[in-house]
Amino acid sequence: MNKQSFSALIVGLLTVTHTATAQIETAPVGTVTATIGEAAYEGETLDVPSEGTSTAEWRTFGPVSSLSIQAHDPDAESVMQGILTIEISLMGTDASAAMMDASVSWWPEGMNAPFYMNEDIGGDLSISIDTLSLEEEGSTITGSFSSQLCRKDSFFADADMGECIPVEGRFDTSLKKAE
Repeated sequence: MNKQSFSALIVGLLTVTHTATAQIETAPVGTVTATIGEAAYEGETLDVPSEGTSTAEWRTFGPVSSLSIQAHDPDAESVMQGILTIEISLMGTDASAAMMDASVSWWPEGMNAPFYMNEDIGGDLSISIDTLSLEEEGSTITGSFSSQLCRKDSFFADADMGECIPVEGRFDTSLKKAE
């Protein structure tokens, strides 16, 4: 996960934290279904209408498109638990664009607890984009992913390569253009 992706993740988590704290209304706009280890996962991407934000967003920097899909488990005790995040950087704006960078992370207990993430785009990370439409309004993405995620005790700690879990699943969500 690069600095830009980490920043987007933090902004998304802070938006949802603010939303949960202030009890601002959210609206589900998509789904991420997965198997994490041997457990089934069903998460929702969320728009926060009063904030003009979403946990599924896109932005462009010249020819690069940066996509962030952050799903939240609606059955978790807290909106900050059970978060599955997929970050993708593409050279272009459609489903056939070359993938430059990507990451998948799983935050079962939130940001102040150990989490799991892949370390590099190479190796066992696979993300396939079936459809992608990036428009001012009505942006969407569908696709699938799989990876090995290894435990990290904190964001800057080394991954424990001896404690890894497989993850595979699908995403289908609206995307909001990030401001």
